[in-house]
Amino acid sequence: MSWSDLGLPEAPEPSGNEAPAPRPRREPKPPKPPKPPKPPREPRDRGDDGDGGSRTPLILGIIAGVLLVAVVVTLGIALTRPSSDANPTTPPTSDPASAAPTAQPTSTATSSPDEVGAPVALQFAGTGFTLVDANKKAVFTYQWRDKVDGAVAALTKAFGAAPTQRVEAGDGTSYPDYTIYQWDGFLLYDMVDGTGGAQRATFTQPSYATFSRTDVGEIRLTAEHGIAIGATVDAVRAARPDKEIPRGSAGSIRFVFDLARSKAGPPVQYSMVVDTDGTSVTAVLYYFAAGS
Repeated sequence: MSWSDLGLPEAPEPSGNEAPAPRPRREPKPPKPPKPPKPPREPRDRGDDGDGGSRTPLILGIIAGVLLVAVVVTLGIALTRPSSDANPTTPPTSDPASAAPTAQPTSTATSSPDEVGAPVALQFAGTGFTLVDANKKAVFTYQWRDKVDGAVAALTKAFGAAPTQRVEAGDGTSYPDYTIYQWDGFLLYDMVDGTGGAQRATFTQPSYATFSRTDVGEIRLTAEHGIAIGATVDAVRAARPDKEIPRGSAGSIRFVFDLARSKAGPPVQYSMVVDTDGTSVTAVLYYFAAGS
């Protein structure tokens, strides 16, 4: 019997796209009980390790083998080396023709006659003073109206020491102040321009010098007329000074040489003044001494 016999419509054919029927729900599994913790392992005793004990004989055997080989090689070399007496070696003879040439001495450089050496003396004259070397060549020259800075620098280098410095006051009207540069046994006076109503460019005595020793450092101080510190009064008189002036009651005497040479110049020139204690020379002064 079909659906149509019952007066009902035919059932539709399945298309294959119908949703499948739901599966029955599965019951969840009960949780597994936790595993008990593993007990810790016992530490191994290194003394029971059989590997270390087995390696020791092997190492000793290798060392013994190496030593044996070394002994054999040494004996072989000693037995096979020829005797030194059997085949003596003749030392090579030197060939005179091939000998190294004798070294020739090298020539040393000699100084030129025009070269100026280090100063050894300070020579005075009417126009100033000059530092000279051993060959009498001028190293530095100073004239009385020159700027004093160059002279101070040259003398400091020559004497090996810097001077002390002070100011000597003039009279305020006609005689100026002087800056004094003093070394042990030598003094250089330089006027302070404009003091005492004097101008350095025209004043008759812009600078002057005096010394009381034969040497300052390594430098010999040399005056004119052969006069030196310590010379006797008789030696000074023998040099024929222009003037002899007794000074004070102690018997000191001043001698003046080249009196007519003192003039304002140009260039400025001074006389040479020699002071004594009545017996010997104590100081030499280069000074404007006209009319003294």
